[in-house]
Amino acid sequence: MKHFVPLLVLVASGPLAGCGGSDGAVIGGDDAGAADDGATGRDATSDATSTSDAAPIDGGGDGTSSDSGPCVALASNATDVYVDKRYAGATSTGTAACPFTTILAGISAAASLTGSRTVHVAGAVPTLVYAESAPVAVNTNVTLLGDGPAKTKISASGTCGAGTCAVMVNGGGVVDGFTIVASTGDGIAAALTSPAPIVRNVAASGSMGNGILALGAIVLGPNIVVSNNGGQGVSSTGTGVVHVINGTNVFDSNGANGINLEGGATLQFDGGSAAGNRFNGIRFGATGSLATQTITGLVATGNASGVSAFGGQSIMLRSSSLLTNSNYGLFYSYAIGSVLDLGVANGLGANVFGGATVAKRNTKAGMYLCRSRGPATQVAAGDMFAACAPTQTTLAGCDVAPSAYTDVAYAPAVAGDPVAANPCSIGP
Repeated sequence: MKHFVPLLVLVASGPLAGCGGSDGAVIGGDDAGAADDGATGRDATSDATSTSDAAPIDGGGDGTSSDSGPCVALASNATDVYVDKRYAGATSTGTAACPFTTILAGISAAASLTGSRTVHVAGAVPTLVYAESAPVAVNTNVTLLGDGPAKTKISASGTCGAGTCAVMVNGGGVVDGFTIVASTGDGIAAALTSPAPIVRNVAASGSMGNGILALGAIVLGPNIVVSNNGGQGVSSTGTGVVHVINGTNVFDSNGANGINLEGGATLQFDGGSAAGNRFNGIRFGATGSLATQTITGLVATGNASGVSAFGGQSIMLRSSSLLTNSNYGLFYSYAIGSVLDLGVANGLGANVFGGATVAKRNTKAGMYLCRSRGPATQVAAGDMFAACAPTQTTLAGCDVAPSAYTDVAYAPAVAGDPVAANPCSIGP
């Protein structure tokens, strides 16, 4: 007697078949220390290798298969919108299974929703480039989340307020996990709104204008690269706090300054490099904040000057290395009431203005003090120079450069040297 084994047909219980979209997996992945919090809901490896949809096996995650089932609409209470330019389905609704193919469509859909919303943008290796037809506007309570600067790139240009940019971030908006470039204008423009826009895990590099234009307060970092832009790396023209959160932050090789504060903003710089810029690593213009500008953990090398401050800014500088600049490590202009804090007895500076190795020194001076106030008026406790006590050279005026290297250049001539460096040590 023959025995028959019944045939079991297993039906997949995953997302709706018919839209080869995302499986909702959380993947990190970015470059140069970018935080792996970029939940994109995409699988870049399977996307890159999935080539056939003639008989798809639909887990809903390859972003390229085109099944016959319907795509459900984005729920009215949805908090997540998905974008993947590789999606080849007939219908895009912004769900993980049926993503939009442009960031502009994802942003538009998010605008119709309420509460905190995240627009997830898929990335891949090689980089997925989203060439958008207009600037991307990131509004309040919206997080634009890419898959890391190495995998996800936005290229756009158009009118942003009075200027031109690729991405406009409004107050309470977040941009996270992209390379952003504008063929014309600025990479990112941050509006003068509250709360401060946030830009993190982003490379704003290669734009014709500024990498980032901050019209007001902004939070930058951690892990932000602003380099090789035609203008400033970061240009601040308004008020509020420009806060650079400690991380792998880079403000290098820009056509003007690494960071330029021309308005009344206050800088809180917690760590990073500003190197190889045409002019200064960090520059404070003549119009300054009444609050103290705070710089900690700055590496400013290979610029014209490491840090330049005009108009009597009050600055506290700590644990920073200002070496190999073609003019000065620090250029500082005093005004009535301004305070330059380079280290005090109960809070040593640990700044490096010079050292024993000639090639590592700034070309003209470790620091230049314009309108110096007299002997022993500038405390520099716990800093490093080429000699201890530091060599100090008086000059006839603030436009006169020293004829040979000196640790401290100052003008006008006063009786006695202005800098009191105790304790002092010799740098590398």
